[in-house]
Amino acid sequence: MFDELLSRLRDNVRRGLPDQAEQPMRVPASAYSDPEQFEREMNEIFLRVPLMVALACEVREPGDYVAFDLVGRPLVVVRGDDGRIRTLLNVCRHRGAKVTDEVCGTARRLTCPYHSWSYDTTGALVGVPGRDTFGDIDVGGLVELPTEVRSGAVFATLDPDGELDLDTWLDGLDDSLAALRLDEFHPYRTPTYLDSPNWKLSADGYLDGYHIGYLHRNTIGRKAITNRNTYDFFGPHVRIGFAAKAIEELEPDMPTDRPVSDFMSLVHYVFPNVSLSGGHGDTLMMSRLLPGPAVGESRTLQFQFYREPIVGDMVAVAEEKRQTYEAVVRDEDCATIFEIGAALRAVGDGHFIFGRNEPGNQHLHQTIAEHTPHG
Repeated sequence: MFDELLSRLRDNVRRGLPDQAEQPMRVPASAYSDPEQFEREMNEIFLRVPLMVALACEVREPGDYVAFDLVGRPLVVVRGDDGRIRTLLNVCRHRGAKVTDEVCGTARRLTCPYHSWSYDTTGALVGVPGRDTFGDIDVGGLVELPTEVRSGAVFATLDPDGELDLDTWLDGLDDSLAALRLDEFHPYRTPTYLDSPNWKLSADGYLDGYHIGYLHRNTIGRKAITNRNTYDFFGPHVRIGFAAKAIEELEPDMPTDRPVSDFMSLVHYVFPNVSLSGGHGDTLMMSRLLPGPAVGESRTLQFQFYREPIVGDMVAVAEEKRQTYEAVVRDEDCATIFEIGAALRAVGDGHFIFGRNEPGNQHLHQTIAEHTPHG
């Protein structure tokens, strides 16, 4: 897979063009600010489709968990003592407090701080203080959501009665994810949270290969060749290849001992809200886009991953990289999309334009439109 992508990127660099859509696309500016459209997206997409909620390597051992809020649903993804990975509502069955406030960790019990009801790593209720005084308890444990692991990624649906048809939903993306060998990664368990406006403004940035050499020209874009990307579509999902300047040194069929990551970078955008950046080399960054309670609010939760455990000197290396990417995304990407969000009222009934060289963004908005046909 990587050799084929590298060849296509090299061809794009030589002909001076990226993969292209048939024509430019116009998207109403109101798509980013209309509360009714936002509600349709939450109800028709986030609450219905399979969502990537974690990587299996984040919960490698029994008791390992990761927790975050998504569309008003507090979630905890945990590996049980039985080896199964479950997605549970992070909501105590007594009075609704969260059973963990940590974004990640390892625990033998998930215990509500309010009245100390406790649950084991399978979500079963195992402890109720003063149980003999409480009366009948008609719940067995935390609410479990349908969950399945595929190619090292954990998918779940937020509907407890929903079904997961990952073969149809992934449409071949699982083969591309499998090439990343996600199970081999180790998470650096220090999260980065980044505030941003409407979730689609953030998504646009992760799908955009056009801005790298401009917005990021003094940071992560210094080694990139801008606007020569490859784009591949798997149902609603997108894989983007980015050419590095070193690719110009490669001749057709020329053997090299250098890793493929020297010549290109890779992003898998798993619809609707997860970006996996890298993974074809020794590092990976996972960004979860978490829509907020209103149309103009969202947060991004990022983690860094490495092929080797984060111990000893690797801790300082991982923290330095985390801080670097936090600064780039906050000061360049997020600062820019906040400006766009502030300008939406001025644009009014106008439109934004996505060019032929932005097929990933076009695919995102076409997919959203297909899932919210009554907008």
